[in-house]
Amino acid sequence: MTRLMPVPALAVALALALAFVGVGPARAAGWVVDPARSHIQFAGEHMGKAFTGRFGAWTAAIDFDPAKPEASVINVVIDLASARTGDATYDKTLPTDDWFDTARTPKATFRATKVRATGPGTYVANGTLAMRGVAVPVTLPFQLAIKGDVATMSGQVTLKRIDWGIGKGSDAGGDWVSLAIPVRISVVARRKG
Repeated sequence: MTRLMPVPALAVALALALAFVGVGPARAAGWVVDPARSHIQFAGEHMGKAFTGRFGAWTAAIDFDPAKPEASVINVVIDLASARTGDATYDKTLPTDDWFDTARTPKATFRATKVRATGPGTYVANGTLAMRGVAVPVTLPFQLAIKGDVATMSGQVTLKRIDWGIGKGSDAGGDWVSLAIPVRISVVARRKG
Protein backbone atom coordinates (compact mmCIF):
# COMPACT_ATOMS: atom_id res chain seq x y z
CA MET A 1 0.00 0.00 0.00
CA THR A 2 1.56 3.21 -1.12
CA ARG A 3 0.08 6.39 0.28
CA LEU A 4 2.43 8.81 -1.42
CA MET A 5 0.98 8.35 -4.88
CA PRO A 6 -1.37 10.79 -6.54
CA VAL A 7 -4.12 9.17 -8.52
CA PRO A 8 -4.65 11.89 -11.07
CA ALA A 9 -3.73 9.72 -13.98
CA LEU A 10 -7.16 8.17 -13.99
CA ALA A 11 -8.63 11.57 -14.36
CA VAL A 12 -6.19 12.30 -17.07
CA ALA A 13 -7.21 9.23 -18.97
CA LEU A 14 -10.82 10.17 -18.84
CA ALA A 15 -10.14 13.73 -19.71
CA LEU A 16 -7.98 12.72 -22.56
CA ALA A 17 -10.66 10.53 -23.98
CA LEU A 18 -13.22 13.23 -23.66
CA ALA A 19 -10.87 15.79 -25.06
CA PHE A 20 -10.67 13.84 -28.22
CA VAL A 21 -14.38 13.84 -28.45
CA GLY A 22 -14.24 17.57 -28.79
CA VAL A 23 -11.72 17.63 -31.58
CA GLY A 24 -13.75 17.12 -34.68
CA PRO A 25 -13.93 18.04 -38.29
CA ALA A 26 -16.03 20.83 -39.73
CA ARG A 27 -17.32 18.38 -42.33
CA ALA A 28 -17.82 14.72 -41.51
CA ALA A 29 -14.14 14.13 -42.04
CA GLY A 30 -11.49 12.54 -39.93
CA TRP A 31 -8.97 14.51 -37.91
CA VAL A 32 -5.36 13.79 -36.99
CA VAL A 33 -4.20 15.01 -33.58
CA ASP A 34 -0.97 17.04 -33.45
CA PRO A 35 0.77 15.49 -30.40
CA ALA A 36 3.33 18.30 -30.13
CA ARG A 37 0.54 20.86 -29.65
CA SER A 38 -1.90 18.75 -27.65
CA HIS A 39 -1.92 17.67 -24.03
CA ILE A 40 -4.00 16.19 -21.30
CA GLN A 41 -3.16 17.47 -17.84
CA PHE A 42 -4.38 16.27 -14.48
CA ALA A 43 -4.03 17.75 -11.03
CA GLY A 44 -4.77 17.01 -7.42
CA GLU A 45 -3.34 17.21 -3.93
CA HIS A 46 -1.17 14.81 -1.96
CA MET A 47 -1.00 15.52 1.77
CA GLY A 48 -2.08 19.11 1.07
CA LYS A 49 0.57 19.67 -1.63
CA ALA A 50 -0.67 20.35 -5.17
CA PHE A 51 0.63 18.23 -8.04
CA THR A 52 0.12 18.15 -11.81
CA GLY A 53 0.84 15.58 -14.49
CA ARG A 54 0.03 14.47 -18.02
CA PHE A 55 -0.23 11.42 -20.27
CA GLY A 56 2.54 11.20 -22.83
CA ALA A 57 1.08 8.54 -25.14
CA TRP A 58 -2.43 8.20 -26.56
CA THR A 59 -4.20 7.75 -29.88
CA ALA A 60 -7.59 8.88 -31.13
CA ALA A 61 -9.85 8.04 -34.06
CA ILE A 62 -12.12 11.07 -34.56
CA ASP A 63 -14.91 11.77 -37.01
CA PHE A 64 -16.86 14.88 -36.02
CA ASP A 65 -19.06 17.35 -37.88
CA PRO A 66 -20.12 20.46 -35.90
CA ALA A 67 -23.28 20.63 -38.01
CA LYS A 68 -24.17 17.05 -37.00
CA PRO A 69 -22.42 16.37 -33.68
CA GLU A 70 -24.84 13.54 -32.92
CA ALA A 71 -23.21 11.51 -35.74
CA SER A 72 -19.75 11.73 -34.18
CA VAL A 73 -17.51 8.70 -33.82
CA ILE A 74 -14.75 9.11 -31.25
CA ASN A 75 -12.53 6.35 -29.90
CA VAL A 76 -9.49 7.03 -27.72
CA VAL A 77 -6.83 4.69 -26.36
CA ILE A 78 -4.55 5.92 -23.56
CA ASP A 79 -1.30 4.31 -22.45
CA LEU A 80 -1.62 4.45 -18.66
CA ALA A 81 2.10 3.81 -18.15
CA SER A 82 2.83 7.13 -19.90
CA ALA A 83 1.44 9.20 -16.98
CA ARG A 84 4.12 11.54 -15.58
CA THR A 85 4.05 14.08 -12.76
CA GLY A 86 7.74 14.97 -12.54
CA ASP A 87 7.88 13.48 -9.03
CA ALA A 88 9.82 10.19 -8.95
CA THR A 89 7.77 8.77 -6.05
CA TYR A 90 4.43 9.49 -7.73
CA ASP A 91 5.62 8.27 -11.12
CA LYS A 92 6.84 5.01 -9.58
CA THR A 93 3.56 4.48 -7.71
CA LEU A 94 1.08 5.27 -10.51
CA PRO A 95 1.65 1.98 -12.44
CA THR A 96 1.22 -0.23 -9.33
CA ASP A 97 -1.74 -2.54 -8.83
CA ASP A 98 -3.57 -0.26 -6.37
CA TRP A 99 -3.39 2.70 -8.71
CA PHE A 100 -3.33 2.24 -12.51
CA ASP A 101 -2.45 -1.46 -12.44
CA THR A 102 -0.64 -1.19 -15.78
CA ALA A 103 0.60 -4.80 -15.61
CA ARG A 104 -2.98 -6.08 -15.74
CA THR A 105 -4.67 -3.27 -17.69
CA PRO A 106 -2.11 -1.16 -19.56
CA LYS A 107 -4.67 0.86 -21.55
CA ALA A 108 -7.68 3.00 -20.84
CA THR A 109 -10.29 3.46 -23.56
CA PHE A 110 -12.89 6.11 -24.15
CA ARG A 111 -15.79 5.77 -26.55
CA ALA A 112 -18.17 8.67 -27.14
CA THR A 113 -21.81 7.67 -27.11
CA LYS A 114 -23.37 11.10 -27.65
CA VAL A 115 -22.16 14.58 -28.59
CA ARG A 116 -24.43 17.61 -28.69
CA ALA A 117 -24.05 21.34 -29.28
CA THR A 118 -24.86 23.65 -26.37
CA GLY A 119 -24.15 26.96 -28.11
CA PRO A 120 -21.88 28.52 -30.76
CA GLY A 121 -18.59 26.60 -30.56
CA THR A 122 -19.57 24.78 -27.35
CA TYR A 123 -20.46 21.12 -26.95
CA VAL A 124 -20.97 18.36 -24.43
CA ALA A 125 -19.65 14.85 -25.01
CA ASN A 126 -21.05 11.86 -23.18
CA GLY A 127 -19.16 8.62 -23.24
CA THR A 128 -17.68 5.75 -21.29
CA LEU A 129 -14.16 5.61 -19.88
CA ALA A 130 -12.97 2.06 -19.25
CA MET A 131 -9.96 1.51 -17.03
CA ARG A 132 -8.83 -1.16 -14.58
CA GLY A 133 -11.69 -3.35 -15.81
CA VAL A 134 -14.32 -0.75 -14.85
CA ALA A 135 -16.39 1.31 -17.31
CA VAL A 136 -17.78 4.62 -16.01
CA PRO A 137 -19.96 7.19 -17.82
CA VAL A 138 -18.29 10.60 -18.23
CA THR A 139 -19.60 13.97 -19.38
CA LEU A 140 -17.17 16.53 -20.84
CA PRO A 141 -18.12 20.10 -21.79
CA PHE A 142 -15.72 21.55 -24.38
CA GLN A 143 -15.09 24.45 -26.72
CA LEU A 144 -14.16 23.89 -30.36
CA ALA A 145 -12.88 26.32 -32.99
CA ILE A 146 -12.15 25.33 -36.59
CA LYS A 147 -10.11 27.55 -38.90
CA GLY A 148 -9.51 26.06 -42.32
CA ASP A 149 -8.14 22.57 -41.79
CA VAL A 150 -7.13 23.10 -38.14
CA ALA A 151 -9.35 22.39 -35.13
CA THR A 152 -8.56 23.57 -31.60
CA MET A 153 -10.40 22.04 -28.68
CA SER A 154 -10.27 22.70 -24.95
CA GLY A 155 -12.24 21.23 -22.11
CA GLN A 156 -12.18 20.38 -18.45
CA VAL A 157 -13.79 17.68 -16.33
CA THR A 158 -13.32 16.57 -12.73
CA LEU A 159 -13.11 12.83 -12.18
CA LYS A 160 -13.52 10.88 -8.96
CA ARG A 161 -10.61 8.42 -8.95
CA ILE A 162 -12.30 5.94 -6.64
CA ASP A 163 -14.99 5.33 -9.31
CA TRP A 164 -12.36 3.21 -11.12
CA GLY A 165 -10.98 1.76 -7.89
CA ILE A 166 -7.83 3.86 -8.13
CA GLY A 167 -6.12 3.98 -4.76
CA LYS A 168 -8.96 2.04 -3.16
CA GLY A 169 -6.65 -0.24 -1.17
CA SER A 170 -4.41 2.43 0.30
CA ASP A 171 -6.46 5.63 0.28
CA ALA A 172 -10.15 5.02 -0.43
CA GLY A 173 -11.22 7.95 1.75
CA GLY A 174 -8.93 10.54 0.17
CA ASP A 175 -6.94 11.11 3.38
CA TRP A 176 -3.65 11.27 1.46
CA VAL A 177 -4.54 11.91 -2.19
CA SER A 178 -7.53 13.97 -3.28
CA LEU A 179 -10.49 11.99 -4.54
CA ALA A 180 -11.44 14.69 -7.09
CA ILE A 181 -8.99 14.96 -9.99
CA PRO A 182 -9.46 17.90 -12.36
CA VAL A 183 -8.46 17.10 -15.94
CA ARG A 184 -7.73 19.79 -18.53
CA ILE A 185 -7.55 18.96 -22.21
CA SER A 186 -6.10 20.97 -25.05
CA VAL A 187 -6.07 19.41 -28.52
CA VAL A 188 -4.99 20.69 -31.90
CA ALA A 189 -5.90 18.51 -34.90
CA ARG A 190 -5.65 18.76 -38.69
CA ARG A 191 -8.28 17.58 -41.13
CA LYS A 192 -7.32 14.41 -43.01
CA GLY A 193 -6.73 14.57 -46.75
